[in-house]
Amino acid sequence: MKLEGWALFLILFVALSLLGIFIVKLVLRLARGVYSKTRTRLDDYAVKALSTPLQLAAVIIAAHISLHFVSLKPSFAKVIQDTLFVLIVLLVVLAINNLFKSIIQWLHETSANKEFVRRFAPILEIGEKLFVWTAGLMIVMKRFNYDISSLVVSMGVGSLAIGLAAQDTLSNIIAGLTILLDQPFKVGDRIKLESGEFGDVLEIGLRSTKIKTVENYVLVIPNSLLVKSKVLNFYLPESRTVGRVSVGVSYGEDPEKVRSVLVKSALEVDEVLRQPEPSAFFTEFGDFSLNFLLVFHVDDPKKVFSTANKIRDRILENFRREGIDIPFPIQTIYLRRENESQN
Repeated sequence: MKLEGWALFLILFVALSLLGIFIVKLVLRLARGVYSKTRTRLDDYAVKALSTPLQLAAVIIAAHISLHFVSLKPSFAKVIQDTLFVLIVLLVVLAINNLFKSIIQWLHETSANKEFVRRFAPILEIGEKLFVWTAGLMIVMKRFNYDISSLVVSMGVGSLAIGLAAQDTLSNIIAGLTILLDQPFKVGDRIKLESGEFGDVLEIGLRSTKIKTVENYVLVIPNSLLVKSKVLNFYLPESRTVGRVSVGVSYGEDPEKVRSVLVKSALEVDEVLRQPEPSAFFTEFGDFSLNFLLVFHVDDPKKVFSTANKIRDRILENFRREGIDIPFPIQTIYLRRENESQN
């Protein structure tokens, strides 16, 4: 190609590139005026993510158009065309990646289930990149007449082998995804498992859920086991929780007076809710005592045990002040002499 041809190519390339970049910026500015009136910020992030790839695409398109006005050797022209094709595919892949990152960022800011987004966003990003880059690679290989059928088969066999080898891990990950979507509990909730253990949820991970028990140790449960068992959540449908205190008094005590003292003792503890009010019930005639049950409410399940302890302290003090007796277990034993039994 002569020097005049190169000069014409450069002039056209620069002019068309500047024109293309100007058009892209103009369109984005007009779009910015439109999406600025919307309530969501997703369109803001999308336009920002596409700004650089679109400008680079304008430059590549300018080079492609400029090549039509100069004469090149067929072999050299093919190399340039293939190079431009690869660059276009690369820009498309980068644009999709940027768009996906924008969606993840938007979900971080607006999603009601931020824990789900925080946990699974890295996995979603890795999966998206793997899929998009693989698709881009296959498109480029097909452009250069490579047989991609064997590659597809190999990827399928490899994916099957990985899936079988990591079956338990995948099962736990899917179960963790189910927990985050269904939300039977969340971090901070106090739950009781079907096996009897209970405690506060520390973390809902990809493979397992960590629970801090009342004994102050951490219980790690695989998510696949957790979704198959019954779980009692003390925070659903609300955090208000019922507490109970049982006490027995002597048979000679007045039940009405005992109930009054029990309710008074509960109301002397600040953690006890005034609405609904504490209630005391005469439950049964015991072997050596009249048994009563005090029912109270607290606003947090984690306060039940400490509040019940404070109420017992108040009950003991008030019983002593009011002269109400708490009996000891009593058994009466009758002895009979052997000679008397013979007579």
